[in-house]
Amino acid sequence: MSASHRTPRALTRPRLAVAAATVALAAVACSSGGGHSTGASNTSSTSSTSSSKPSTHATAKATATTATTTASAPVPNSAPTGKAAFLGPVRQVPVDGIRIGYRQFGSGPDLVMVMGDTGTMSDWTVDLLSRLGRHYHVTIFDNRGVGYTTDDTSVPDTIPLMADDTVGLIKALGLRHPALLGWSMGGEIGLTVAALHPGAISALVSSGGDLGGSEAINTPAAVAKELNSPKTTGPQLMDLLFPADATAARAAYIEQLGLIPPEKVGDETLLRQYQAGQAYESFEVTWDKLPDSTIPMLITNGSLDRITPPGNASIITHRAKHATRVMFPDAGHAMLVQEAGRFVSLVTRFTKASGVE
Repeated sequence: MSASHRTPRALTRPRLAVAAATVALAAVACSSGGGHSTGASNTSSTSSTSSSKPSTHATAKATATTATTTASAPVPNSAPTGKAAFLGPVRQVPVDGIRIGYRQFGSGPDLVMVMGDTGTMSDWTVDLLSRLGRHYHVTIFDNRGVGYTTDDTSVPDTIPLMADDTVGLIKALGLRHPALLGWSMGGEIGLTVAALHPGAISALVSSGGDLGGSEAINTPAAVAKELNSPKTTGPQLMDLLFPADATAARAAYIEQLGLIPPEKVGDETLLRQYQAGQAYESFEVTWDKLPDSTIPMLITNGSLDRITPPGNASIITHRAKHATRVMFPDAGHAMLVQEAGRFVSLVTRFTKASGVE
C-alpha cells in the first residue's frame, strides 16, 4: 500500500497510556494493594533520589554491573508493596543527556522490555512481569519524557532516538547482549534497534509493532478516531485492546494495573511521542537495514488486533532474514497480557533456541 493511500500516522498512533491510565485510576480506587505515592516526575521535572546504597542482584553478571547500579540510588517511595514488591524501587541512570528511570528484578539471562506509545513501567502487568522474572533478569524502563525518565525537548522525539536511548541504557547498566522485548511502539523501537544497532542485543521479540515507512499497514481510520477522541471512555478503549469475548482477561488486566504505583505522563510528552509516530511513517531506514540484521527475531501479533493490523507481522517476517512469526488467533493488541502464559512460554523457548544465556 502506498503512503498516499494510507491513513496519516498522526491519526493512528495508539494512545495506550490513555487507556491504561483511565482503567488504572478505577483499579487503584478499588484495590487494596495499589495507589501508593510514587514521586514520579512529569516531563519537566526529575524525581529526587536518596543517598542509600542499593543492593546488587545475585547473578553471575553482578560484578560487571555493580559499578553502574551502585551509582544510581533508589527513588524514594517508588518501591511497590504486596504482589508487586518483587519489582523493587525505581533507579535512575544518566544516558545521553537525560536520566532514565528503570527497575530490575528476576534472575537468568538479561531481558530488556520496551513499553509502547506514552506507556510507563506501571502499564506492564504484575502477572506478565512475575512470569518473565522466573526466567530472566529483567530490566523495565520509561521512555524519554515518560514517568521517571527526563527529556531534552530541544531535540525532536523520534523512534530512532528512543532506540538510541534503549541502547544507551543497555550500555549504562553494563548489560551484555540482552534479549529485547517490545510491545506496540516498543516493538517498533526494538525493530529499529535490531536494524541500526544489531550488536547491542542478542535476540528480539516484537509484539504489535510495524516497520514504519511506506510499507507499514496503519490502524483503520475508524479505530484511530476512537483511540484519539477525548470522548472515548476507559471501557471503550478496553474494547480496542481486547476481543469482545475476552472478558476475564480484560478484568484481570484492569485489576493488575492497580498493583504498581502509577506514573505521570505530561501533555508535552503526549504531543512529542505523537509527533514521533508521525515521523516514523516517513522513516525508511528500519525497513532498509533490517535485512542486514542477523539478530534472531520473534514477531508476534494478535490475529484480532484492531490497533496494529496483523498483516504487519507478515511484512516484518518477510523482510527480516532471521524472523519467525507467531500469531495468537483469539487475541487482540494486548495479546501478551491476554495470553501471558503462552506468550512467556513462547519467549523462553525462542531465546533458548537463539542461544541467549
